Amino acid sequence: MIYVEETLNLMPAGPETIETLVSFSEEQLVPCSERLGARLVAAWSSNADAFAQVMNVWEFDDLAAFGAFRANGSDDETWLACQERLEELAPEQSTRLMEALGPVPADVLAEASATSQDSPLGIYSMAILQVAPGKMAAFKAGLEASKHLPIVASWLTIGGQHNEVTDIWKGAVGQGAYGPPDDATRQFFRGLRELAPASASRSSTRSPTRPCVNASDGGRTEMPPPAIWPLTTLAVGRMAAPGVAPP
Repeated sequence: MIYVEETLNLMPAGPETIETLVSFSEEQLVPCSERLGARLVAAWSSNADAFAQVMNVWEFDDLAAFGAFRANGSDDETWLACQERLEELAPEQSTRLMEALGPVPADVLAEASATSQDSPLGIYSMAILQVAPGKMAAFKAGLEASKHLPIVASWLTIGGQHNEVTDIWKGAVGQGAYGPPDDATRQFFRGLRELAPASASRSSTRSPTRPCVNASDGGRTEMPPPAIWPLTTLAVGRMAAPGVAPP
């Protein structure tokens, strides 16, 4: 599977613009994208890098499907109108091209999505991991040995930062109050830092579109039936670590 993460800096940056994007996405952008072959598998917003910043992740079967999507959209009037409107709402945009990382196959995400439609989890976490040069094999081995952890997606960036991996976790990872680390945590991070010594973190605010997230108050707001995930809560973290984060 191929994934395209779309980052949108909304203008004017505020909740009203997010609500406008919600309506536009539900009514026009998502249906048009799905018709052309893109599947929305994650969506959230954050105030970390820019106020009212929205991120969508679109899934494609392979690079050929992604190419066909772009080719078909180039002369599709509805798609071109959607892009024009999206540029009005978000003049600043960036994208990352990613692929599924082997130890966490795409069907794990599909299964989690199906389960969450009946029983919404309420919160997810995201870690963006910068693997040290020469450590990707060890990174994959560590992820393969950690299948007991609630990681529902792991994506390797193939168009952007080298050796960058994005993991999606069930639940809130590292969101609790500070406390002295126990021996297991100490050992865990000693291993991680051998592969990636630096880290940073951030939290999301509220979600824009289907499937979407609302992390401002832990609540949920119902929307039309989602294609992939129901409305849920997402905590966002950026960590330079080797593919797994502390439970």
